Amino acid sequence: MRIAYVAMPWNDVTITRVVQETPLDRTFHLALAGETAFPCTPGQYVIVRDPAEQPERDWYFSLSGMPTADGALRVTVRGRGDAVGRIYDAAVGTRWTVQRPAGDFHVVGPRGEAVVLAAAGSGVTPFRAFVEQRLHAECADPVWLFHSAKRAAELLFHEEFRAWAAAHEAFHYVPTVTGEDDAWTGRRGRLDGDALRPALGAPETARVYACGPGPFVDSALEVAATLGVPEARRLRERW
Repeated sequence: MRIAYVAMPWNDVTITRVVQETPLDRTFHLALAGETAFPCTPGQYVIVRDPAEQPERDWYFSLSGMPTADGALRVTVRGRGDAVGRIYDAAVGTRWTVQRPAGDFHVVGPRGEAVVLAAAGSGVTPFRAFVEQRLHAECADPVWLFHSAKRAAELLFHEEFRAWAAAHEAFHYVPTVTGEDDAWTGRRGRLDGDALRPALGAPETARVYACGPGPFVDSALEVAATLGVPEARRLRERW
């Protein structure tokens, strides 16, 4: 049986706000023309096109938050020189086209289970959306977020996560710096069993999600496996 491919429609959006999160990262608020908001789930992504970029290219960005009060989508872009071209330098008022949120990297689970999120670099963006939703719902189940960056200045959403952890007992934030940074006094080094073990509770009922560069994701989930987290409860999003 042949399964027909159905193309998703493209939708016009306008950039209504740009936030410089770190020296490398910018968050873009995208207002959708003609609708209040797209339905979406934390962990999903959108495909973005800049109609002024020729030839047109597709850019894949995880949602870095749930829709704002006015229905805007949020995506966070890490600048890498020419790699993101016009996208990273877009200003308020720029028009893009996007496809509806898609993807199956959903951070979900039954109530009562510990959820552990491990991210490196900009891989933390889908987890920000999940934590935001979880805290908004006042869920009391524990959520641990481990975030690794080469330098403290590159810890995306760092101050926001710190504030959320201070205000919500169920949310635990563990930032880590892996490179040279004389000013950093927090945790250093790679994610290992000593760091991960206290977050798991009962490993057989915990869920561990890892997002970021392939080597980081592989390493984080290998650590979870050695601590007894079943394969079906170890989920990944890598590039």
